[in-house]
Amino acid sequence: MVDTKALLERVDLAALIERDLGQPVRREGRWLKWICPFHDDRRTPSLGVAGNRWKCFGCGCSGDAIDWLRKRERLSFREACGRLGSIDLVPSSEKAAPHHLPSSSVLETAWQDQALDVVSICKSYLWSDAGTKARGWLNRRGLCKDMVSKWRLGFNPRDQKLCGLWVPRGIVIPCLAAGQTWYLKVRRATGQAKYSQVSGGQVALFGADTIANHDTVVVTEGEFDAILLHQEAGDLIGVVTLGIAAARLPDAWVPHLLGVQRLLVAYDTDVAGARGAARWESVSPRAERIVPLEGKDVTDFYLAGGDIRAWVQIAIAADGGPIAASVETQVPISRAPWAEQRVRIEDLPDLQAEYGLRVVGGDPDLDGRPWRPKLYLMENGP
Repeated sequence: MVDTKALLERVDLAALIERDLGQPVRREGRWLKWICPFHDDRRTPSLGVAGNRWKCFGCGCSGDAIDWLRKRERLSFREACGRLGSIDLVPSSEKAAPHHLPSSSVLETAWQDQALDVVSICKSYLWSDAGTKARGWLNRRGLCKDMVSKWRLGFNPRDQKLCGLWVPRGIVIPCLAAGQTWYLKVRRATGQAKYSQVSGGQVALFGADTIANHDTVVVTEGEFDAILLHQEAGDLIGVVTLGIAAARLPDAWVPHLLGVQRLLVAYDTDVAGARGAARWESVSPRAERIVPLEGKDVTDFYLAGGDIRAWVQIAIAADGGPIAASVETQVPISRAPWAEQRVRIEDLPDLQAEYGLRVVGGDPDLDGRPWRPKLYLMENGP
């Protein structure tokens, strides 16, 4: 006789459905939501999973992991039990999963629902006439329309209560990871406190979903820098931020970074940035600081004509050690025989190895290649 209770307890239902349908579309309160495969579910994800039960709010199908296999693979009860017994999908709490996100169950379901509604409303405002100036501001920071949409940025045209939450006027930045909303942050207008947090959220890794499948992750000081890096080099790196230099990584998020081979900390070139980078170095022995060569942050570097993608490629190619320990320790090398030569990106690692340099910037031609590097002798160099 099959012990179905024991069989079901050893299987992570969400992992089983993710195996069949891919990652969930979003989270709604305690429900992970997918597009239902059992009916024409084009408009909204109707299939929800909570605990060891699944249910489609569109067609009404529901059940446990055995029912899922019976319906999905058209198996008998006995066949489904045998199939389930052969699947290695133990509950995620029993796995050493470096990319497993912490639960936001401490955030009340009501707040999650309110926050998602605010995100939707403010996104509509951004793409209306009311958001014209906000869209222009984002564009001047180098962010393209696709990135603005992908990261679900929005705009609130006035201080007001939306869906039960008090939201200041400004550009709304939601922190979304694993289909959950962790916080809402507002970039306010000039002359006010620059940023304001909407009450009810919690500190989290903005951009955490970009870590998967990347050995190198870049940490920025703010969300806009992270989005810009993702726009320019998202296929090369994951990008994350805690939103401000002074923030500390919550313990619950530390395991999420354990699988990362290199953690490049691109904080602002000021005292707060240096202190924030030092905190990251205490979190991971793989943390290294990199700094932009123009301006105080990644966005300033980009707006000054810097090639972010090339900068990232060079940082990835570096063979360890601080790429830029601090602004003060950078000594430009202007008389080197190759300082005025045009070199190809792929040749730079060899130059670095030969001369003991860290190369973190440069002036591209109109087509971006070949490239005149800016070369810096670091404090730990020859």
